Amino acid sequence: MHVLVTRPKDDGETLKAELERLGCKVTLEPLIRIVSNDIPATAIDETSTLIITSRNALRALAKSPALTRALPRPLLAVGPGTAALAREMGFTEIFEGPGTGAELVPEITRRSEAGGGPFVYLSADRMAFDVPSALAERGIAIRRVVAYRSVAAETLSPQVADALRDGAINVVVLMSPRTAETWAKIAPVAAKPNDLSDISYVCISEAVATVVKSKLGPQATIVASRPNHEEILIVLKRLAARLEAE
Repeated sequence: MHVLVTRPKDDGETLKAELERLGCKVTLEPLIRIVSNDIPATAIDETSTLIITSRNALRALAKSPALTRALPRPLLAVGPGTAALAREMGFTEIFEGPGTGAELVPEITRRSEAGGGPFVYLSADRMAFDVPSALAERGIAIRRVVAYRSVAAETLSPQVADALRDGAINVVVLMSPRTAETWAKIAPVAAKPNDLSDISYVCISEAVATVVKSKLGPQATIVASRPNHEEILIVLKRLAARLEAE
């Protein structure tokens, strides 16, 4: 099974290595490039709790002078992967969410009602889910600090374009609606529709699968049962076993 991993480089390398251990051929083609912003030490001042919905935000924090002030504070992590990286960085008081920003809102609300806060949210420039607005609807104000920017690819590499035209890629992994939109924009330029028709798309959420189908027409999509890295890996393991048995 030849899998195209479209995640940004850091997380993509991790998934690539895991899939190669399963015997898959893997090509890493990041469709989104992550650019960390400078986070001043003062960004953490006058806050008691951090909200983190991406490992990319933690990587930006790790490069900043704000890290030392941040480490003693409680951290609300969107899911297990983000929580694991937070522990590696030295955070000790971590709440591990189920996997989405929306699912963190009840915990933030509970803590706010119990007298917790103020909260600071280290986010991307573009949010898959608008955590600040969801909390504002509940009367909770948080401070948002844009920790990193995401830049979409404009073309596919010649290697991937050739593989698509040769029908060599079986599976494409898509981890965000924006990644799916980027793929749907540039893949048909590199290859004919017939070259894409036999590809299975492993999607982190229904929202991602919807983008694929709306932009590319009927396609084979498989959606992870939970929107996180671990569940994506489970889907890919099952798919590899199924294709091997055929």
